[in-house]
Amino acid sequence: MRNIFVLLITLMLSPAIKADEGMWLPFLISDQQIEMMQQKGLEIPFESIYSHSAPSLKDAVVSLDDGACTGEFISNKGLLITNHHCGYNEIQQHSTLEHNYLEDGFWAKTLEQELPNPGKTATLLIEAHDVTQRIHEAAQNLMGAERQHVIDSICEIVEVEAFEKSKLEATVKSFFYGNTYILFLTETYADVRLVGTPPSSIGKFGGDTDNWMWPRHTGDFSFFRVYCAPDGSPAEYSPENIPFTPKMHFKINSQGYNKGDFTMTMGYPGYTQRYLTSHGVQEIQDVINPVVAEVRGIKQTIWADAMESSPIINIKYAAKYSESSNYWKYAIGQNQALEKLSVIEQREQTEASFNNWIQKDSVLLNQYGKTLSIIEASYMLGNKLTLAETITDETMLQGAELVNFALETSSLFMELMETDEAASLTSVKDELTNTIQSLYKDYDAALDQQVFEAMLQFYLEEVPENLRPPVEELVGKKYVDDLSGFVKSLYKQTAFTSADEVMALFSNPDEEALFADPAIVFSYQVLSYLYQMMDIHDKLLLQFDDSQRQLIKGYMEQDKGKTFYPDANSTMRLSYGSVGDYEPKDGVKFKYLTTLSGIIEKENQELADFQVPEQLKIIFKNKDYGPYQLADGQMPVCFLTSNDITGGNSGSPVLNGKGQLIGVAFDGNWEAMTSDLAYESRLQKCICVDIRYVLLVVDKLAGAHNLIEEMDIVTE
Repeated sequence: MRNIFVLLITLMLSPAIKADEGMWLPFLISDQQIEMMQQKGLEIPFESIYSHSAPSLKDAVVSLDDGACTGEFISNKGLLITNHHCGYNEIQQHSTLEHNYLEDGFWAKTLEQELPNPGKTATLLIEAHDVTQRIHEAAQNLMGAERQHVIDSICEIVEVEAFEKSKLEATVKSFFYGNTYILFLTETYADVRLVGTPPSSIGKFGGDTDNWMWPRHTGDFSFFRVYCAPDGSPAEYSPENIPFTPKMHFKINSQGYNKGDFTMTMGYPGYTQRYLTSHGVQEIQDVINPVVAEVRGIKQTIWADAMESSPIINIKYAAKYSESSNYWKYAIGQNQALEKLSVIEQREQTEASFNNWIQKDSVLLNQYGKTLSIIEASYMLGNKLTLAETITDETMLQGAELVNFALETSSLFMELMETDEAASLTSVKDELTNTIQSLYKDYDAALDQQVFEAMLQFYLEEVPENLRPPVEELVGKKYVDDLSGFVKSLYKQTAFTSADEVMALFSNPDEEALFADPAIVFSYQVLSYLYQMMDIHDKLLLQFDDSQRQLIKGYMEQDKGKTFYPDANSTMRLSYGSVGDYEPKDGVKFKYLTTLSGIIEKENQELADFQVPEQLKIIFKNKDYGPYQLADGQMPVCFLTSNDITGGNSGSPVLNGKGQLIGVAFDGNWEAMTSDLAYESRLQKCICVDIRYVLLVVDKLAGAHNLIEEMDIVTE
């Protein structure tokens, strides 16, 4: 039922919403927006894009790994395409020195050759329903912890009722900081197998150097297949499973696009904060991003040196390095863009306008007068906690792997100790065994020891003494002035540097022995202080949450002519835009398209990021592009659109006005790294791999004609 929320987001469009801005909830999109999409070039009825009652394009789009990425079906046999970097962990997991799929690529020519990936999931949205009224009625006139407790309780009731009625996964999510609540019904498939991937010299071409940059020449794609039980229901991996038949899959348009053509993305953007106040943006710029950039830079330097000298370590740490580096560069770029685009100053102007508005009406002043001051005070009081929490997280929890290993396995150990039923005991033991095997498969204790020492040094130097364990308690009086000696002793004595030792520890469960292990002792000391900080911070945030919710409500009331969209939160969103160039700075204009010629121009045999496969060079030399080339004989590789995306959209389908696949989204651009905090219409671009380049690689380089034949390729 379309209620008050729809009224809020379907108000008359205003110039305040910039062209192409917005990550829209497709099931609540307004008639005015649909009309705008049609004016820009949408040729199909909106009901064919999103429908509860009939197959629609939304049934061809999946959330991968709980929202980490997006994927889309491109055949009626469960074949899906996503980004190479979205499958990078799986590609790395299957790689060995003998079968180095990272370096050489992998292509299954039969279903039997496709590779299973324990833990990888694909989730389909079945239905979504607005439950705001029910939630708000239950929490009416409540604030703070009491309000949150009631909301959590009623959300759980709604989820249980929905599951019992539909037998589907049911989740209630908050939007606009608690002004709106939506119930999502989903199905998750846990048998997702690797079908094909190009070598990293294609799928990761340009590497960290080109990451977030344009012009781009990366073939960032990989193929997976979703399997189900013989009856079509979701199931864990089994040799008896069969390819899933989706309700809808995308047709692939091999004729491409022109500048100005309509484009649409559908996917699962993860997290944006576009309604933060100036103080929230300031905290990210001054507190969080500098820590992320510095700590990850230290860790990555240690990893890179080891990876360069050892092929086996290079394979083991390729995915870890890539994931860490992505957000390292993001933090650096975001801070540069925040400064250049004056985002804080713009936010201050918005807040000044809001304050001026409420001053003119005593009712508004009474309702919203303290909102911004409470939010400001929350940040001022919480800044030191945010800094300490961020450093603790980056150095201790995400720095060296030892702490994470100890915490993750010990939690399963405690579950094992508390389990009595035979079936449950077997399940926990299996999970524990699988976790240990997964964690240690790509682990090097000597390398991790180097990282641990650097992380510990940073942690002790940068976290205020009252927000961390005393040095003498954490490392012992013997090692107060000898951190290197402490780290050597720790890694020598703990069982958690070896899968065999951990398995031996857990094969004869002994709680006393476990909690005497020095890695456990160290980790729990750090965790104890972190939890204390978080508890204090959470109490501050309760008042902040109430005020932030009120602020968003006030913004909507102030600007009734503006269409609002909620921040991304890993729920399905639709974005519309067009193909186009952009001008990053004075005197520079970037064209919307790159070609294979650019790959050859970028080739540098001395740089790992710019290696080009010999077979691709032969294809270029012979101009063996088949039906995938442009009218001028060039081979397209990547292109730009104005679609509004963020992390989680990686792998999203880029569609033309007919709803046909013309590309796959994989990145944003450097000049608009503020996109999670503010949309910049003049600069913000979505970087996409051209589907024709995908087809060329599959057809001409991989010779995977079985996949070409399986796809539904059209020319009009």
